[in-house]
Amino acid sequence: MKRAALVCAITVGLVIGIAGPTSAIGLTQVTLSCDDGTTSTAVVDADTLTGLTLAVQAMLDYPAGLTCTLAQVPLLTTFGGIALAASPGQNPFIVGGGRWQVSCDLIVLHGLAQGGALARAPGALLSLGGGQTDDLIWVNIAVNVHQRDDLSFFGTLNETIPGGQSCSNFGPVGESHFSSTPVCAVIAASTAFVTSQVTQTSGQRPFPADQSGSVNSPGWVHFGFQDNGSPSTTTDMLNGPPATGTGAQAPDCTTGDPLPISPLVNGNISIRNS
Repeated sequence: MKRAALVCAITVGLVIGIAGPTSAIGLTQVTLSCDDGTTSTAVVDADTLTGLTLAVQAMLDYPAGLTCTLAQVPLLTTFGGIALAASPGQNPFIVGGGRWQVSCDLIVLHGLAQGGALARAPGALLSLGGGQTDDLIWVNIAVNVHQRDDLSFFGTLNETIPGGQSCSNFGPVGESHFSSTPVCAVIAASTAFVTSQVTQTSGQRPFPADQSGSVNSPGWVHFGFQDNGSPSTTTDMLNGPPATGTGAQAPDCTTGDPLPISPLVNGNISIRNS
């Protein structure tokens, strides 16, 4: 009789536990909706939520032709630590926004190359005065790349060189912009490499891409990203045009190139590989 009563008590306790949520477990279901027409849902921990929030805000602070909103629904646990809600959206993604700096030498050389006034030795960084310059320009970036269940990709990767900037040996840089759609990516741990097809360009001059010339539609751009955590005392890193060339005119995600070696001065990059 006592055993039956004990079994009954345990059963009632389990039922009550299943029926009643007790506390948050630090996970949040987020829905990222962007004005490129994409929507994605994911379940993320507190650090990833912070990183996504910072990235979305940076898209507003440093415009590159893409804005997103982030809706949040905290997940609750029940007796035994079982989450009430399902866990959709565990697919890899790269979401980031902000701005980085690129040497004026690259802009100068591209501008001069259009007029044929100066030849550049491979790997050299020469200014009009024949020496190296420390001039830098700001480049805004917005990236929203997600992988589907069938391993294909969707989203947007944009960059804008804001107007109102100038280089001491070149003068006004002028605003330029490109939009692109990701076709493939390699995402491993906190590093990602994205190949994206250019869909639109605009500005006073073509968007530069190192000694390779300029970013053109429907050409390809290649980017490397490094997520160093959020919040973090270590700056996230990236690399791509205009610091590097556009690469081969075909989608290629088999190599880790270009290495993300330039700091994202303002903003945040959030990467999840599974």
